Amino acid sequence: MRRPIEHTADVAYEISGRSYLDLLEEAKNILLEEEGIVFSEGEEKKKIYPCEETEDNFFDTVNDWILEISKGWAPHTIENKEGKLTVTFRKIKKKEGTEIKALTYHLLKFERKDGELRTKVVFDT
Repeated sequence: MRRPIEHTADVAYEISGRSYLDLLEEAKNILLEEEGIVFSEGEEKKKIYPCEETEDNFFDTVNDWILEISKGWAPHTIENKEGKLTVTFRKIKKKEGTEIKALTYHLLKFERKDGELRTKVVFDT
C-alpha cells in the first residue's frame, strides 16, 4: 500500500507491506509510474541484490535501479531466491513522466506496526 505525502519539490510516499519485498515492489511501482516507463519487448537482464531488511540496503538497491533506468533498463520483476533478490530488468522503450534522480535518506526509517513494515520514501526529481 502507498499514499503520496506532501513534500516540497520532491516526490514522496508513505509505503507499507507485509515484508521487505513488498516495500521494494512499492518503490519499483513508484519509479515506473512517476517516470512513465513503457517497456520494450524482448530484451532482459538480471541482477542479484542482498535481501537484508535494512534502510541502507533498501537505499542502495533502489538507487541502483534509478541508475539502471538512466541507462535504459527498468526493474520489471523481483524475486527472493534463497535469501537473495533476483531482479529482472527490461529495456525501456520510452519514458513519459518525471525523471527521478535519487532516493534520499530523508524520512527513510523502517517501522513494524500491526504486522506491517512501513517507511516513507522521498525521491529527488
